[in-house]
Amino acid sequence: MINRRTFAALLAGTVAAPKRAWSEPVTAKTVFYTSVGPDLTLFDIDVADAALQKRAAVTLPANIQYAWPHPSKRYLYVVSSNGGPGVAGDKHLASAFRIDPASGALQPHGEPQALPSRPIHTSVDKSGEYLLTAYNDPSNVTVHRIKNDGTHPLDRTPMLPIRTGRPSALLARASIGSRH
Repeated sequence: MINRRTFAALLAGTVAAPKRAWSEPVTAKTVFYTSVGPDLTLFDIDVADAALQKRAAVTLPANIQYAWPHPSKRYLYVVSSNGGPGVAGDKHLASAFRIDPASGALQPHGEPQALPSRPIHTSVDKSGEYLLTAYNDPSNVTVHRIKNDGTHPLDRTPMLPIRTGRPSALLARASIGSRH
């Protein structure tokens, strides 16, 4: 027999996670993406067998540095570069992919856009309107407007370049001016 405490916990669980309630089937598909060099590979996750099953792969023009999904889960933004530690490179790009909602398969969504230098991180803001990209050589952050249809993820020029300088110099300047 179910007691009052157990019933309350189950009820709270259905309120906190209504998509996982007993009365609703789980329909979401979970996939996993991984990259090695320029290849971005899609795997299905088989929870029952605790296994990954390779499904598909796309190849970018340069080595993948970072990827970030759009909040709508309809697009994946990937930054790539042929640069690396100690190598400046000459091909730095941001690419958009459309995500198939049923399979997780990726389809190119517009042409890759040039970036000013090797990207080391990228993310999309909560509203899904801006792609933020960080660089380390030279140290910089750019903010680019994402178009409404998700195609061509970047305007040709950054909306807002931010010159960050050397982090150690900024830290030293901040601690000199602070009073404890």
